Amino acid sequence: MARGLRRSKTGKLGEAPARIKRWWNIYSLRLSWGVFFSECGNIICILGLGALSYIFVSHCIFQSVQVQGPSMYPTLINGNFYWLDRLAYEVRKPQHGDIVAIKDPSGHGFDVKRIIAVPRESIYITKGKVYVNGRLLKEPYLPSKLKTFAYADRPDELFCLSPNQFFVMGDNRGNSCDSRSFGPIGRDLILGKVLR
Repeated sequence: MARGLRRSKTGKLGEAPARIKRWWNIYSLRLSWGVFFSECGNIICILGLGALSYIFVSHCIFQSVQVQGPSMYPTLINGNFYWLDRLAYEVRKPQHGDIVAIKDPSGHGFDVKRIIAVPRESIYITKGKVYVNGRLLKEPYLPSKLKTFAYADRPDELFCLSPNQFFVMGDNRGNSCDSRSFGPIGRDLILGKVLR
């Protein structure tokens, strides 16, 4: 009996807890590597979804635009960055006074202009003043006493818009290439509303 007890302390039965401990350590190590790779997979998924979300938002919803040139001075400053809301006109139609980013009809990139008239309206420019549908256009965003002249050789000019055309001008009327030169633009050329 005493002999059997001694063997259990030093023999195979005595080694069983050490083996279990060793196998448990190996199992724990495997378990921790599995958890590690699982967490790495989660982090990669989160980073991938974040990158896709950024790309989607920055190209389809909000986009940063830089104003280049003085055509919208003093409302927008040359070289400053502004947000472009690309979904603004999915919900509602472009309105009078909205500042919009447009594709340049002459194919030279993009411009930022203000909507002066919407479809089916008439614009008459005479003696430094702008009339929309026969009424003097109130423009509180312009410096006082700033005059607006037509680009043509004649002092007066009349534009009549079709059902899908908009008339846009820059706020710096003396230094802006806009609908006075390239004519009214179609709705398809308006990219979105510029937020200030």
